Amino acid sequence: MEKVLIVSVNWLGDAIMMTPIPRALKEKNPSLEVSVLAPQRVAGVFRNNPYVDEVIPFDDDALKKSFIEKLALVRTLRQKKFDMAFLVHRSFSRALICWGAGIKHRIGYARPKNFFILTKKIPEPTKALHRQDYYLHLFEKVGIKIHHRQPQIYISKKAEDKINHFLQPIRRKHSIFIGINPSANWTLKRWPAANFAYLADKLIAELNCAVFFIGTYKDKNITNQVLEKMHHTSYDMCGKTTLDELAALITNFNLFISNDSGPAHLAAALDIKTIALFGPTSSKITAPRGNHVKIICGSTTQKAECKVPCYNLKCKNNVCMQSIDRNDVLDAAKRLL
Repeated sequence: MEKVLIVSVNWLGDAIMMTPIPRALKEKNPSLEVSVLAPQRVAGVFRNNPYVDEVIPFDDDALKKSFIEKLALVRTLRQKKFDMAFLVHRSFSRALICWGAGIKHRIGYARPKNFFILTKKIPEPTKALHRQDYYLHLFEKVGIKIHHRQPQIYISKKAEDKINHFLQPIRRKHSIFIGINPSANWTLKRWPAANFAYLADKLIAELNCAVFFIGTYKDKNITNQVLEKMHHTSYDMCGKTTLDELAALITNFNLFISNDSGPAHLAAALDIKTIALFGPTSSKITAPRGNHVKIICGSTTQKAECKVPCYNLKCKNNVCMQSIDRNDVLDAAKRLL
């Protein structure tokens, strides 16, 4: 049996974009054994996937700092005797680890730093693509047809049961559930906390809905800034769920509202109505892919020197996100509901 390793990217949204790949590999060759090498923070994306035979998680921070950790991962992969590795992540060290693990066929995009490590070098696309299309293009260029491009997340029954038990008393009070993610991996992608507070209060007052704020434990400060400005009661789920449990929770939402971030991709992949707010980043490149996604972009027409998207990490006023009108988001939410 041929064994294939997919080397995942680092971020939640990007990992979700990769989820059609194992299925495509199995459809081409059902006898393949497909494994995914992924940082611990995104390994859960692939854990319940029926097309993935094994997920190999690792501590990304430890791997960067420790040569011993790198050797340990080389040893782990060598023992598994993979025949082929697809290096979706552009990391030189991960390419080197696959070489050290004795993986005979190593496929990835051709770049100067990994040119001598790859055995099959795929030229990068010449035109700008959505990030998911960029990842899938690597496989398509070696004859793997991606018939099903919609990202898919699979949830364990254990997580579903735990969330259903938690939601039981809330269902007796509310028939509409709305999720909100006020965080993002960098500050300039975040809509102001006061706007999220206004939006949540309006939705609760007008629809008698239950609002759930989601995020990791590190996001608690961001969520607290919203909660402090609110007048109505909501549910703070920051740091209280695993990725699997978060996915189970999101399946119960009638609507999900988020900055440009991984949870927006998670909700879209779960076929939940999703509003994603974009400012300094391009929705053409990183918008969540799903059947019910509404993108709202900020504008900077009042500042001629500022162009959106800008990816300017040194921006001092974040005018693009501030320009998104809170009533426009509220109206969009009501229309989707």
